[in-house]
Amino acid sequence: MHPSEEEMGLDKGMQGLILDISHLYLVKCFYQLKGLGIHPRQIPILAILHGKDGCSQKEIAQQLGVKPPTVTVSIQRLEKTGLVCRKQDEKDQRVTRIYLTEKGREAIREGMAVMKRTEEEVFHNFSETEMCLLRRFLEQMLENIEAMPGPSEDGCKLMPEIYEKEGQHV
Repeated sequence: MHPSEEEMGLDKGMQGLILDISHLYLVKCFYQLKGLGIHPRQIPILAILHGKDGCSQKEIAQQLGVKPPTVTVSIQRLEKTGLVCRKQDEKDQRVTRIYLTEKGREAIREGMAVMKRTEEEVFHNFSETEMCLLRRFLEQMLENIEAMPGPSEDGCKLMPEIYEKEGQHV
């Protein structure tokens, strides 16, 4: 058995805590969403379609900041599970549009309910004042990170190279 950081006299820094919280939160959320038949890498596609149903594969790829072939496998998988369907564009037969099915809309509703319950559990026993302070701190952290040197990121275009690694697809 390995000694804990505390036993070794090491104090976990703020970055370590933030990374641990972020990682564990994502693991727990993805575990719960798995029961809905949704793979974590498919969530951004479903979110895009939830916001604007009937996007083309090219439009989805643009919003994700990746190349169109990168989303092909995920769309095929979502189609096999019955969460999305493809239809030819009525005005331009060369374009195929991706639509949520009723099953896909229900999965999103259930997924949003899971995320709401998860958020309630994460912030259980926090007072309204603590929540306001935490929000302010997190917003300030985000501003500070955005001001740091490096590429600017926006929305779903966060680290597209993660999605485009060889053999991996959104």
